[in-house]
Amino acid sequence: MVVTLIEWEHLDSGKWKVKSKKVRAGKIDQDKPNYAQRVERAFKQIWIYCESCKEKYCLARPCMHHLSDSPEDRARYDAYKKKQKTAKSEHINSQTLLDK
Repeated sequence: MVVTLIEWEHLDSGKWKVKSKKVRAGKIDQDKPNYAQRVERAFKQIWIYCESCKEKYCLARPCMHHLSDSPEDRARYDAYKKKQKTAKSEHINSQTLLDK
């Protein structure tokens, strides 16, 4: 269990107020409601070259070699493997037909 303490500041009027967090420029505040959208937008701007694919990919849509362990990426990887397996079996079947 993680316990976070709230920092308070005392106002001149005698009231107390939660201290505001100072976020550095370029940082995305996790407490904001549009956090996921801002992170997604930031990921779309970061491009990396993949040696296996010999092409560039962005962090929002990584290539098959750089997927995360998220459920969405696992589903994407499983669909990719299923497509590969189907293509391979179709190739084997077409070769078998040609051999006969």
